[in-house]
Amino acid sequence: MTSGIVLPTLKSININLTVEQEAQLSHIAALAGKGADELAREVFLRGLNAEATLIAEKVRNSNGKDAVARILELRQGNMLPEGVTLQDLIREGRA
Repeated sequence: MTSGIVLPTLKSININLTVEQEAQLSHIAALAGKGADELAREVFLRGLNAEATLIAEKVRNSNGKDAVARILELRQGNMLPEGVTLQDLIREGRA
């Protein structure tokens, strides 16, 4: 899925690490055969992707809740045919 949003590109970003964190980063990078900067960039991007996924899931869940609330509102006082559930109507709406 593509987005119409254009974000400015960051040329660099500074992250303040404690001495212990920097040592841990260097150690893990050495184990992985990478530079500390490369590993930090990869870890940052994985975290960024995970955060984007989490936010997208929250938005999607929110939209689903809104849809159910709207269906309940529209259906207020109406009777469903026997054997038909709200889930059936939701599934039919998604098809």
